[in-house]
Amino acid sequence: MEKSGWSELELIKLFADCGRGDDSSGLIKGIGDDCAVFENLSGSDWVTTTDILVERVHFDRSWHPPRLLGRKSVAVNLSDVAAMGGVPRYALVSIALPPTIEHQWISEWHRGVMEMLGAHKCVLIGGDTATSEVLTINVVVIGSVTTAHALMRSSAQVGENIYVSGTLGSAGAGLEICRNEDLFSSIDETCLAPLRRQHLDPEPEVALGKLLGRSSMVGAMQDLSDGLATDIAHIAEQSGVGAEIDAAALPAADGLEPVCRILGTPVASMQVSGGEDYKLVFTVKKQKDAELISVIRECGMEPVHRIGRIVADPGVRLKVGSKWQDISFQGYEHRG
Repeated sequence: MEKSGWSELELIKLFADCGRGDDSSGLIKGIGDDCAVFENLSGSDWVTTTDILVERVHFDRSWHPPRLLGRKSVAVNLSDVAAMGGVPRYALVSIALPPTIEHQWISEWHRGVMEMLGAHKCVLIGGDTATSEVLTINVVVIGSVTTAHALMRSSAQVGENIYVSGTLGSAGAGLEICRNEDLFSSIDETCLAPLRRQHLDPEPEVALGKLLGRSSMVGAMQDLSDGLATDIAHIAEQSGVGAEIDAAALPAADGLEPVCRILGTPVASMQVSGGEDYKLVFTVKKQKDAELISVIRECGMEPVHRIGRIVADPGVRLKVGSKWQDISFQGYEHRG
């Protein structure tokens, strides 16, 4: 039987062994010293982000497989870099572990971390380990973006159309499915699986973010982590504008409606308030819509969806049928 508990030295060696031999432009010294050392890339600005995941606040080990949690631990940070139009370069991964967690769990979580980093050619250059009563994961990702081309939340202009890069509300519905599988036993698994996967194993849209950043056709952008209502409100507030969203234009996965029906939640409410979809929401500069959509199509990427427009009046309003309602900052909040 595999023993419980873990050795900090063993865990450090696990990460260090994976970090050796990584080939990344500009990396001078990776894991193994007091600091990682990398060059300042010519013609680029650095972008840096960090996210912390705390058990029972951001995830539940009883239904979140360790490998998928490892992937998500990294994905949420890569999504932030994508939202700036950047390319992820380096990562630092820290974890505080209760001593009762088994080696097998750690190994599977670590495998997921390295899968996600490897898929996006992001090099692990350090981190830290500690013991803790509560499992806590913190990841830092450092990316690069062409000098002066980072896409900010503060650049939206009145008259620009608002787009999202994929279906909304799937992760929020997936969370409810994970919390109470039996409640949704009447729905076919082919409908439930994509929703569950969107919550457990989101895929950051790094390639699309890079394309949008280099297109010079996008006004403002961010990723959808806290729900559309809150995330578009951030753009509106920082840009000094408002936003109008059409509920009928919000894209949804096939399984969303039956899940919402069982929950007694309007589909549009899940779409604007459910968090962690990790899609991109962005505005397109005036008279550039057709050109940008053509570029996206020519690159073989999934189509984007126009859901509203930037207006002068502050706040975020949702049109449902013929009625309007204020949804500013009504997205998802994590609570312990």
